Formats: sequence, C-alpha cells, structure tokens
Amino acid sequence: MSPPDAPRYGLHVVPWLRRLGALSLLPDWLAITLGNDIFSWRPLDEVELAHELEHVRQWNRYGLPFAARYLRASLQSWLRGDGWYRGNRFEVAARAAARRERLRLAQLEAIRPVS
Repeated sequence: MSPPDAPRYGLHVVPWLRRLGALSLLPDWLAITLGNDIFSWRPLDEVELAHELEHVRQWNRYGLPFAARYLRASLQSWLRGDGWYRGNRFEVAARAAARRERLRLAQLEAIRPVS
C-alpha cells in the first residue's frame, strides 16, 4: 500500500537485477529510481517504498538534471568524508521520508482495535 501522498509511479520487480547490481559498485542495493519508475529485485515494503517515492518526487522536481545533481551530491558527500551515499542530500531526504512512513505505520498500528 502506498503512502497517502504518493506521486504517480511504476514499481518493476525484476529478480535478475540483484546479480547485475552486485557486479557494480552497489553490492547491497535494493532499488533504483529513474523518473517515475522504481526498479527493484524484490517487492518493497511500505518503508522502502516511501524511500523510493521520495526519489520519484526528486525526479519530478528537477527533471533529467536530477541525475547530475545526484552525482554532484554524492561527490560532495564523499569529499566531506560522509561517503558517497550516506551523506548525499537526496539520500538523507529519502531516509527521512522512510522514517516518517515508519512512524505513520506505527501510529496506525497503535490505534488499530484489538481483535
């Protein structure tokens, strides 16, 4: 189930992508977002989807230049000593979206009636 404010997106689960990603610089990757399309090697849970939907929003905000902005943010993060992924401002925003979704789901669980 998508978060209530989800943008339009397509989720494509392609299991063989796991091996392809493992051959690259991303051995622990789960998904990659290109425009409104999310490619993953397995189905995503709600929190993982919220992370990727933030990337969809970023693509929608910046268009094709987002790819260059993302790479520049990775380089800046790496030069700061934060690693190319962990300190990338776009990844920071995506992790924040995932945290908000985790909190939203926990709140829904807390108010669900006991059967």
